Amino acid sequence: MTLLSHPRRGLPYFSALCLNLLVLSSAGSAPAGEGRAKLERPVMMDSNGPGSELFVLDASGSLHKLRLDADKLEEFGSFSLPAGFTAADMAYALADGQESLLIAGTESGRGTVVRYSLDGQPMKTWRFRNICSGIDFGAASHSAYVATSDSNELYRLDLGGTSVDYVTRIAYATKLGPVAFDEAGREIYVADVASGKVYEYATATKASKVLVADLSAPTALAFDAEAGRLFIADPGRRAILDVDTRAANPVAAEFASDPLKAPYGMTLISKGRVAVADYGASSVLVFSKNKGFLFRYPQNP
Repeated sequence: MTLLSHPRRGLPYFSALCLNLLVLSSAGSAPAGEGRAKLERPVMMDSNGPGSELFVLDASGSLHKLRLDADKLEEFGSFSLPAGFTAADMAYALADGQESLLIAGTESGRGTVVRYSLDGQPMKTWRFRNICSGIDFGAASHSAYVATSDSNELYRLDLGGTSVDYVTRIAYATKLGPVAFDEAGREIYVADVASGKVYEYATATKASKVLVADLSAPTALAFDAEAGRLFIADPGRRAILDVDTRAANPVAAEFASDPLKAPYGMTLISKGRVAVADYGASSVLVFSKNKGFLFRYPQNP
């Protein structure tokens, strides 16, 4: 996602780094295809479920496929995004029996969402007039919701077609980023990376509100449908936060911090665990549902 610098209190580390590092520029990377590459500075991720497979995109433009085996992660393949495609957010999608990854970003100055097969082959592309900065997928409806950072709008994609349908504009947002979708509750959560807020938009009532504020620059969201909890990656705080979305007064509380350095990406995996893409450690770290650190990949980064 493309961010603008903003002088938030106590964040010299983040304001100096995030604006260039959170934008994943894959210029110069190899064409899409199978291969192996070293995991370097991971910036975004998703899982097949939450399940036992992880998909991690790093700052070199390599997408790593990891499998959870007992209490460790093992890589079983990788591919590179094509040169010229700048990724901002990603979502695993299973539709019509086909596993895939939806990656939102920009290409040739235009907002773009590309659906890739798990072996790195492009399956479908959607074009936008605005910069795509966030995406999440609803399995039951076969729909993806996409945020744009320059117009602060939300759009809906039907994976069975090619149309891009306007949903709403978050009028008071500064710069929208990552998205999480509560399909059962019909709520879309979208982070404002410049103002440090997370908005909640109800598709049933077409109303939006601030869910939580006073964050640094939230770079990833993941929704736990069973518990009604929203997880937030906040590199400025070097922490993962979580919010009870069913509470009368939702509050972002710390879920995990130590030993995180710069948690940019985050997703839910099997057994209630949380996987974190730590840019600063060039590692994926896994935490238990009880907030304890379990293990990392690679074991010796």
